[in-house]
Amino acid sequence: MTYQSSLEMWLVLQAALEAVLVLLMVVFLVRLRRLSGPRGREAEEARAAAERFLEESEKLSKAFTENLKQKKELSVGLLLKLEHKIQAMNDLLKRAEENLSQAERAHGATPPEEQANPAAPESRALVIRLAERGLSIEEIAREARLHRGEVELILDLEKQFGT
Repeated sequence: MTYQSSLEMWLVLQAALEAVLVLLMVVFLVRLRRLSGPRGREAEEARAAAERFLEESEKLSKAFTENLKQKKELSVGLLLKLEHKIQAMNDLLKRAEENLSQAERAHGATPPEEQANPAAPESRALVIRLAERGLSIEEIAREARLHRGEVELILDLEKQFGT
């Protein structure tokens, strides 16, 4: 293929594309004129309905935003009140613990950190050994650093399920 024949081919292709473009423009103009007739009113009504829909959507959106703003303010207020209540409860708890420890020291009670764990196997074994030696429940409780009820419970369970 020579340069001149390829140039002619490109010119023919360009002319064909321009003809297709002109044809498309004619089709577009014909359709545009049809829309301006009776269908134009339908299109105008549809556009008006869409505008009303958008206006209503904006109103609802503004109302929803305002509602959310109010809820947020209420939530923040409630959270602040809750934090104050928690702080007050923590203060009361701290004072109650201090009063309890003062009362225990005044009455000579064993502080909780020095008390034995009644569920620990060592405590159970100690209670059983002391009971086998014939000590009273009060003596066992004092020796094992447990409450009388805990000693009684351990001994009752040992009677029921012991080996």
